[in-house]
Amino acid sequence: MTTTSLLLYLYAESPVHAGAAAADGVLDLPIQREAATGYPLVWGQSLKGALRQAAGEAGWDLEAVTAVFGSDIADNGDGQQAGGGQGEDTDEATTPGSLMVGDAQLVALPVPTLRRSFAWATSPLALARLARKHALMEIDPPAPVELEDAEAAAADEFWSGPRGEVLGPCVVDIPALEADAANPVRAWAAHLSRTALAGDHLAPFAKKFSTDLVALDETVMRTLLRECTEFAVRVQLGRQTKTVQQMFTSEYLPAETLLAALITLRTDTPLIRSEASAHLQRLHTLLDGKPLRIGGQESTGKGLMWARLVDPATPQEHHDG
Repeated sequence: MTTTSLLLYLYAESPVHAGAAAADGVLDLPIQREAATGYPLVWGQSLKGALRQAAGEAGWDLEAVTAVFGSDIADNGDGQQAGGGQGEDTDEATTPGSLMVGDAQLVALPVPTLRRSFAWATSPLALARLARKHALMEIDPPAPVELEDAEAAAADEFWSGPRGEVLGPCVVDIPALEADAANPVRAWAAHLSRTALAGDHLAPFAKKFSTDLVALDETVMRTLLRECTEFAVRVQLGRQTKTVQQMFTSEYLPAETLLAALITLRTDTPLIRSEASAHLQRLHTLLDGKPLRIGGQESTGKGLMWARLVDPATPQEHHDG
């Protein structure tokens, strides 16, 4: 299969609720998480739906939407969906699009600190996954971050000290590096501040990210991923009585969270190949530097994320720290 891979960064402007399939303990509406690691993410099918909606709102014609995202699933009006259900061929059979959308995986999560208000927490696993996405695009990533149990490392010496640093509910020792030692966390912070957070509208956050990224071992990271998401109790009142009819708890990824997804454009048939350049340009225009709505509860201002699209032709520079 002939493809073109693109890296899509998503930076949260407001809290994001990409809802899971079922309740989680006392949480009525938890966010999507990986089963094995507990890391938050946005499933590829949720992200693809958000991109399709954005394309329609941006004025794409039906032919372009169908070519990139696939044909829509029509409703027969009786609760059943047209499109060759139950293995049957119909005149309204759906057709796949040329765009394949992967899960948006966590890169860095903002966590409260006693100094500088907050820092971004990441881990060797999160950065290794991002490096793997770079490899699929044939882009050289910064050097990997390697930590032993209970170890931590920061992009800037500000976070190093003998008394430990408060990150959310945890106190973490971040040792100072040797004067001539390489700092891969600094290299990743610089790389991401130039790529994922590019643009004048994100310049203050890119500057902060370049110094305030902290890599943590998995034990601490898993604690922060549970304790540093946001929770809100919502109340539904009766229309006439104004008394509480229903109460439920929602979970959100906090603003300033950074995610990354690999999206791939197929170019393996003559028809798709002839339109590939136009589709690629449409995706850049739709996404690069633009805000997107992802997840639910958008009527309360949730789910606004800044998109940044990186392709192999985009100049990539990084330093080894």
